[in-house]
Amino acid sequence: CEVSPHHLFLTRDSTVLNPAVRPSLGAEEDRQFLWDNLQFIDIFATDHAPHTKEEKLSEKPPAGFPGLETMLPLLLTAVADGRLTVEDIVLRLHDNPIKIFNLPEQQDTFIEVDLEEKWIIPSAMRFSKAGWTPFAGMEVQGSVTRVVLRGSTVYIDGKVLAEPGSGEDVRRKMALLAML
Repeated sequence: CEVSPHHLFLTRDSTVLNPAVRPSLGAEEDRQFLWDNLQFIDIFATDHAPHTKEEKLSEKPPAGFPGLETMLPLLLTAVADGRLTVEDIVLRLHDNPIKIFNLPEQQDTFIEVDLEEKWIIPSAMRFSKAGWTPFAGMEVQGSVTRVVLRGSTVYIDGKVLAEPGSGEDVRRKMALLAML
């Protein structure tokens, strides 16, 4: 079972641009139920859907929220608030996805975070094409300071250093290795 940050941190009464997501945002008691039953949640998933404001305000708005850049700061805030531990985050963002999806361990791949930095989520995150976020105005504690992918620093102090296309399709690589 997975849960997205918008289901942990927002409700249907939250003031967000067209709150259409699947499943729909619930009431406050639904949100609290998720927090109270985290032992049944295997994965935190962003459900990242970088639809623009124009798309969300259209006659047939697509479901989903942008969330890639806000998920970890929101979860680290829950650590600061005593709702989660760092181990809870590692379990649901790393360990369980590897087990559930039978993914290979990514050698020399890790992130570094600042657990103390407090900041306000802006109206639009820097790297998303969406141009908005449903978490705008929320105070969070925690930020990603460095990302190392296969031994190379690809993000540091707010700057992306990775070249476009430097990602790796690990499923395809696993299939090719299995054929050898």
